[in-house]
Parts: sequence; structure tokens; C-alpha cells
Amino acid sequence: YGDLGHKSVAAIAWQHLTPYAKQNMGRILGMGQDKFINASVWADHIKRDERFNYLKPLHYVNMPKAAKRYDKGRDCKKDKCVVEAIKSFSKVAKSGSRTEKILAVRMLIHLIADIHQPLHAGLYEDRGGNWYEIKYEEDSVSLHKFWDHHLVKRVGEDWESISQIILKNKIEVAVVSPEIWAEESHAITVKYVYQAKENKKVTDKYLDL
Repeated sequence: YGDLGHKSVAAIAWQHLTPYAKQNMGRILGMGQDKFINASVWADHIKRDERFNYLKPLHYVNMPKAAKRYDKGRDCKKDKCVVEAIKSFSKVAKSGSRTEKILAVRMLIHLIADIHQPLHAGLYEDRGGNWYEIKYEEDSVSLHKFWDHHLVKRVGEDWESISQIILKNKIEVAVVSPEIWAEESHAITVKYVYQAKENKKVTDKYLDL
């Protein structure tokens, strides 16, 4: 997602935190919802800083189209993917130094949103939709960018309104494991996301999926 999507997800997550969890987040990031929400976009904002190049592969996991299950050996060489990153940063957030915890929590807020954007568990062959072009509102955009940005803007213009719309729907999300999250996103990608035809205008039916 872009900033709008990440801030929306963080705002929703904040509403589901217990008072104790919010207190723990405050000790690491600073007190209050705004600190938590702003932390959600840090991982994208530092991408141009070469010191953090090692974090770039951790935003996604690409899998074969026919894959039903995540396979670490096949899909996550040297543990460089979103699945293993969530597991690793979860451990650091519990037992690392304060500096390590700040980075870990920033990454977790960001990556848990990323793994639920279907194309962040997309296909090997087109790099998660980045090499697959579609037409939307007279412009050519990658399928990945469409899901990261344009589709989110259709829900609302700001993170406050988007988060309230989704919270009103009372959607339950099971807290399971990053492996299962990736498998679910990959399944959505294969079944629904590629109903948008390459180099063709996105249909109204697709937008209503």
C-alpha cells in the first residue's frame, strides 16, 4: 500500500489494541494514536536511504501461480521475504534493545498491512503485478500500483474516513500466522486480482468485486 492505505490499516489496528498494548506501543514509539499511525509509513519513506537497502525485499513474497502453500525454501531465499520478516521482527519487538524495538515495531505495523495486500503475495513471473499493466481512468498503471493506491482511494480520500468505513463493517480477521496470511493473499490474487485483463481498461464489474 501507499501512505493512505498504511495509515488506514494502522488506524484500524489502533482501535483493536488493548489499553495495555497501547501503553507498550507508547513506550516504544511515543504515546498516542498519531505516533502509531505515522510509524506505519516509515518503512516506505526510508527506501531511498541506502542504509536500509536490506529491508527492501522484506515487503513481499512471490509464489508460483499454482502454489497452495507457502514454502520457505522455495519462496523465501535467505529469509528475505515478508513472512519471515514478520516472524523475526516479532521476536525483536519482545526482546531487543529500545532502538531495535523501534525499528521492529515500525516494520511490523507496515508489513502486516503489506501481507494483506494480495499482490504482496503475488506471482513470480510478473513480480507481484509490477510488470502487468492495466488501464484505469485513461492511464496505464501497473496492477500492483492500482491495488496499492487507486483502489484504496475509491474507498475514501483520507485515512480517517477509510478506517471508519471499514470499522463499521466489523470485519473479523483471524490472528493466525504470516504463512497463512500469505497463502490467503496469494489465493485472492490468483482467483480475483488477475480478472483485470492486461493492457485493458478495468471494468465496473472488477471494481465491484
